[in-house]
Amino acid sequence: MPPTNQPQTGDSWLILPGSAIGGQTGTFTMPITVYNPDRTERHHLEGVVDTSALHSVIPAPILESLDIPEYAQQPYRLDDGTVTPVSLGSAQIELQGRIIPVPVLFGPEERTILIGATTLSIFGYAADPGNQRLIPATLTI
Repeated sequence: MPPTNQPQTGDSWLILPGSAIGGQTGTFTMPITVYNPDRTERHHLEGVVDTSALHSVIPAPILESLDIPEYAQQPYRLDDGTVTPVSLGSAQIELQGRIIPVPVLFGPEERTILIGATTLSIFGYAADPGNQRLIPATLTI
């Protein structure tokens, strides 16, 4: 049976990048590696795939140790409802063997590492929480 939350085109279903298939919600962990700009240093991490998070969130001390520059600060609403300015940067992330630069938020040190919908979209993946895996999505222009 095709996923229930995806638009249908002809006889096939589109699986959109950054989405969760089958109308399922939930999170699961996935290994990622974050590199410094020239890829000479890296941190291997375990991130939580969360399609309800817009951007990926990595603790600021990790990004700072890799010399990831901050290029903007924007207000974000946190889980508890408060709004706070958060620094935004771009980091080279390795996910399932591919390395692509993606936007990242500089999170607090104690923050869970999140792999958000933007990162999944850039990599061309959708989340399959029921099977705790990423699947290739249909990229569109």
